[in-house]
Order: sequence, then C-alpha cells, then structure tokens
Amino acid sequence: MDAATHHDPASLWAPRRQLTLAQARKRSERVRMLRMLFVACAAVSIGFFAGHVIKSALTSDSRPVSVTKDASVTMLNPRFTGRDSTGQSFQITADAARRRRAEDQAVDLVAPILTDEAGSRVSAPSGMYDRAAGILELYDDVSITDASGYTFVSTGARVYVGEGRVEGLSPLQGKGPLGDIRCDSYEVLEDGNRIVCAGNVRTVIYPAPAEEAPTETETTGEGDTDGSN
Repeated sequence: MDAATHHDPASLWAPRRQLTLAQARKRSERVRMLRMLFVACAAVSIGFFAGHVIKSALTSDSRPVSVTKDASVTMLNPRFTGRDSTGQSFQITADAARRRRAEDQAVDLVAPILTDEAGSRVSAPSGMYDRAAGILELYDDVSITDASGYTFVSTGARVYVGEGRVEGLSPLQGKGPLGDIRCDSYEVLEDGNRIVCAGNVRTVIYPAPAEEAPTETETTGEGDTDGSN
C-alpha cells in the first residue's frame, strides 16, 4: 500500500514544467514575429516617406516663381515724401496703394492727396504715382487749391512733383478772391504762382469794393465840431 500510494513530488512538477516551457517558447516566437512585422512596417513607412521627399526634390523647380503683371501688392495709408527743384518739401498720401511687382516704381492710388510747403493741395478720387519719373497722374474729379484761396476743378491732371508744375488737357474751372476763370486746357507753374490757360478762355473779374461813404452820424458830428470852432 505504501509503495502503491507513494509518489515522488518532483515527478508531479515535471509535466507542468514542460508545458510552461512550451508556452514560453510559443510566446517568444509570437513576440519575435510581432517585432519582425513592426520593423517591416516601419521600414515600409520610412521608405515611402523618403521616396516622396526625393521625388518632390527632383521634380520641383527651385527657380523663383515668376509674377505676372496682373499680380499686385496692396498698401494701406501710404505716404511718399520728397523735395522739388526749389527745395520745398511735398507729401503724397492716399487711402490705399496697389504696387505692381513687375513695375516697382509705379503705384495705383486710391484717393491721393498732394500737399506742399506753400499750402497748395491737389486731390482726386484715383491716380497713379511714378516715383522714378516723379509724375503723379490724377483722374476724374481733380481739385486744386493754392495758398491764395483759389480753387480749381478739372477731370484730369498731371503733376510733375519734382518741378512744382501741373498740366492738364481737360477743361478747367476756377474760382477765387479776384474772379472766376474757365478754359479748355491749363498749366500751373512756379508752385501755383502762375497759371496759363488756353482754349476758350473766359474770365470774370470781381470789381474792387468801393470805399464806404461816411454815415449820417459821422457827418453831423463833423459839422458840430466844425461849428463849435
């Protein structure tokens, strides 16, 4: 009975140990396969990304992108300053300016205004300023005001900002302290000190105000004074 029921404890653990080793081998094999699969996927991803980068580098054009004449850059509240031939400073402002990349020195202006030291002011709803040539083109409802109080209106004007000269081939109408003027074309010279009109020139000169006559009170007073003497 003792011989039949007695077992070696080590013999009881042997099958379980073999099973555990087998499971460990299977688990190790599974882990190894997963690692190989992960490495393969990573290699494929890196290869795909590297290939895309190399393809883009080979097919892309490294030259600067050319800009057409229609492309433009818009500036808000621009201001241009300078001096004319006599040394007087001038300033050009606008609500906005559109500069064409292909023409760096020319800008289209919205509501441009030109002012100078003498107090002259030229404005229009739209215009174009060529900084290289020193020319300001004004369109539509052009208004010219000088320091002496004259105001001129026209439909177009070309201002040579470096020379202090304005010329226009459109009809001009002016009004000031001494009278009114109207003509088909005009030229403003010497920073507004002289205006030359041509074509159907019409002027209206205001008469100088007459000296006021002495009032009745003043006459009586003088008479009283003379009579007392």
